[in-house]
Amino acid sequence: MTARRTWPDGRTAYQVLIDTDGTTSKSHRTFWWPHEGLRVAHRSAAEPTTEAGHGGDLPRPPRRVKFA
Repeated sequence: MTARRTWPDGRTAYQVLIDTDGTTSKSHRTFWWPHEGLRVAHRSAAEPTTEAGHGGDLPRPPRRVKFA
């Protein structure tokens, strides 16, 4: 799962990265939860947050710097 959106009416949508054709290329798809094709694979050890830059349990990638 790469993103979760919770709507004010209580609906939840999940954005996931999937391999649609069996190659190494992957695509993002968004699904409403619950969905018959999705299940919980494992849970995160991180607590949910709405604070920018503090979500999930992965570090931020390094900044890309352009050299002239």
